[in-house]
Amino acid sequence: MSKKSVCEFLRRCIEYADSSMKRKEERGDDSEIIAEWKAYRNYTQYALEEIEKGDLDHWFERKSPTADMELDMEELDHLTRAKWLTAAASPRPLAMVSTRSEDRENIAPMTSISVVSNSPPLIVMSLSQNREGQQRDTYLNLIESKECELQFLAPTSKAAADVDLASKPIEGSEWELLDSDGPIHPLAVVVMKCRLIEDNPLPEGAVARLLTLRVESMIVPSYLPPEEGLSLLCQHGMDRLTPSPIDWAHIATHHRS
Repeated sequence: MSKKSVCEFLRRCIEYADSSMKRKEERGDDSEIIAEWKAYRNYTQYALEEIEKGDLDHWFERKSPTADMELDMEELDHLTRAKWLTAAASPRPLAMVSTRSEDRENIAPMTSISVVSNSPPLIVMSLSQNREGQQRDTYLNLIESKECELQFLAPTSKAAADVDLASKPIEGSEWELLDSDGPIHPLAVVVMKCRLIEDNPLPEGAVARLLTLRVESMIVPSYLPPEEGLSLLCQHGMDRLTPSPIDWAHIATHHRS
């Protein structure tokens, strides 16, 4: 369980204790029972303060293995290679990419994306073919309309279920599976409105295309960007959808020019 989740749980325990003591006092319950609740409330408050101060951050650190074995990537089969790459370059940002054709709106989850420039604001996205060797609707729509939205969702089980549903291959629009008309997902925390500016093949026989997008505007929850970043749904490992990391943190102070 993450530090943020533990703190939120303790805050709810304190709120529950406060409301419970108030009810007991209004009913005229035994003072010893109320005193026990007060002691519980104060102890929980103390534990919350200890965690928030960072004194117990070491509780949330996990032991990690050490790199000591070298693998030749050419000797691995496709699935094993994919699992190692996604396990190492992880967690990965997950965006629901909404595009459109002349007759319908589409949306599909993508994790092969990365911010590569802040000024100008550029994002690269890799789009592969489907199992039948056909270009995906996302790619075809982008080539036609030159526009899309990258939608980063709240880290909830409902958002994860929608991402899973939108991955299902269907003939129509994925929005039909989500019971929504689009183009903006109701659980979107941040939406980047992008324009396609470049489409290139990847080298060495890769079937995917590398698209460069310029972020032209953003729909955000507040005017000022949060210094600690946003808690968003992401992919960790091969298929695991999870909140972005919210355990212990270290603030970096050295920056390359």
